[in-house]
Amino acid sequence: MAVITPARERTRREIVRQAMDLFQAAGYNATSLQDIATAAGCSKATVLYHFSGKPAVLAAVLEPAAADLAQLVAAASELPRREAQDLTIQRFIDLAVEHRGVVDVLQDILPVIEDMPEIASLVADGLRMTALMAGSDDPLEQDLAKFAVNGLLGECRHSDERTDDDLRRLCDIALRRLLRRA
Repeated sequence: MAVITPARERTRREIVRQAMDLFQAAGYNATSLQDIATAAGCSKATVLYHFSGKPAVLAAVLEPAAADLAQLVAAASELPRREAQDLTIQRFIDLAVEHRGVVDVLQDILPVIEDMPEIASLVADGLRMTALMAGSDDPLEQDLAKFAVNGLLGECRHSDERTDDDLRRLCDIALRRLLRRA
């Protein structure tokens, strides 16, 4: 295994940062490893030294959001159903706002997301989060949670149209009206 030096770590972080910007601006499919290398100021070989390919770069871009989502699912899974639903709704709102750029990237890869083993745990945690958010085993409630999550994630893509506070308010009202029983 290669020794990780501060310079190598800086290069890796820059590759991930530039990849995020490119994936968000042009889309995952339209961004090549060469585009990422050029933006990061390195060679394609350097990108491939740090990552096994573009899906691995994507996984690194998504890692902070994936870790936050995994923490949310773990915490909510320990709670009674109603408390789990409340926590999941609130933390989903926070994560959707905090990781707006990641949401944009995810929306771009949705048609092929299940074919990407590098982010399988993120997908699985997203499905678990949606089930927790539904607050019920009823298939209709589960579908309603999926509908709400997908719609609100779509709203998160348009960062120039809503402030963070506006987006938080929209998500909170929508989720609580759609998913909470009287």
